[in-house]
Amino acid sequence: MKQWFRTILAGALLAGSLTVSAVAADYTACADHLKDLGLFEGTAQGYELDRAPTRGEAAAMLVRLLGAEQNALTLEYSAPFTDLQNWEKPYVQYLYDIGATTGVSAAAFVPEAPCTAQMYAAFVLRALGYTEADGDFAYADVDDFAQQIGLYEAAVIDTEDFLRDDVAAASYTALSLIPKGSEQTLLEQLVENGAVDAQMAKSYQTLFSTYAQYRTATADMATLEQFSVRGGLEAGLSENGANSLTVRTEDYTTVNRVDGTAIAEGNITLGSPNVDAYSQTYSMNAAEQAGHVRAALLYGYAPVPLACVDTLKRSGSDWTFSFTVLPAQYEGYFWALSHAGAALDQVGDAVLVQTVQNGRIASQTLRVKQAKDEAELQAVLTAELDEVG
Repeated sequence: MKQWFRTILAGALLAGSLTVSAVAADYTACADHLKDLGLFEGTAQGYELDRAPTRGEAAAMLVRLLGAEQNALTLEYSAPFTDLQNWEKPYVQYLYDIGATTGVSAAAFVPEAPCTAQMYAAFVLRALGYTEADGDFAYADVDDFAQQIGLYEAAVIDTEDFLRDDVAAASYTALSLIPKGSEQTLLEQLVENGAVDAQMAKSYQTLFSTYAQYRTATADMATLEQFSVRGGLEAGLSENGANSLTVRTEDYTTVNRVDGTAIAEGNITLGSPNVDAYSQTYSMNAAEQAGHVRAALLYGYAPVPLACVDTLKRSGSDWTFSFTVLPAQYEGYFWALSHAGAALDQVGDAVLVQTVQNGRIASQTLRVKQAKDEAELQAVLTAELDEVG
């Protein structure tokens, strides 16, 4: 923290609106998990998670996810699409054979076009045994059905700006799902079929099993259409062992899942050894905030998406999560730090504890610790379900 900040802290605070810049989601860990299992390769330039996938790439990604690449490479091309490059043909042929794609038209797959969230959801759902013909979903509403069965999470998948990052997150999540008509998860099927090494899959199977219990335990959260959360942040920044900044917020957030709105009203207080404490009230509307702050207001108090979980443990009614990268829906809670001049870098040392009672998340506590050079930041964020509409 710079020396000059101590003298201008109070004057600089809240000089503008309570917004901070958006950050891109990062599900590199999901790509790493898939690669460890032999189900993801990336490109010659690496994972390239920050760009949109093409339809041809999405086909290859899905075939690898299904553990079917070697099988696909032996197929003779007979699909009706005439616009494919040679490397794309085996993957599209395989998906065509299992009914996962019918192309854009009778003769065109359009492999170089961007693959949208809608397209990828349809590919994966059909591969999992769900079909439009059986009335499982309608293509126009496939994103909603993908959220309903847990393939897509609103806090994770960006359906408007769908990137390879989103593909990695959705694909990893798909491994934990049970295909239609099966009693095994997709990963369990891949292990049984010999497509994934059993020893390599063991830790993931344990995580998926525990996570399934967690989703069952929090099932009633899905029925909450309107609710309120009372919470706050307590954070301290120290340099060379001496306190240099404290940040405290107290707020009350109302969430309406029917219309997708969230409004927080509260108070922020800053303290520093060389200036008087400064307090000010604030009001934040999710619709007016940048990406990760908006995600915090809308999705920060909800079941944790699988794509965000590094480890998960249960002790009685408490579920404890650790993260490889602090998820956007929690990172946005720390807007007060960056607004006060103590920007929070990506954090690996972050632990979330949710207390679950009667099918709902009764409360949660997020603890973050970050050290850099001679400075150390410790922050505790608490939230409690207060009212249910």
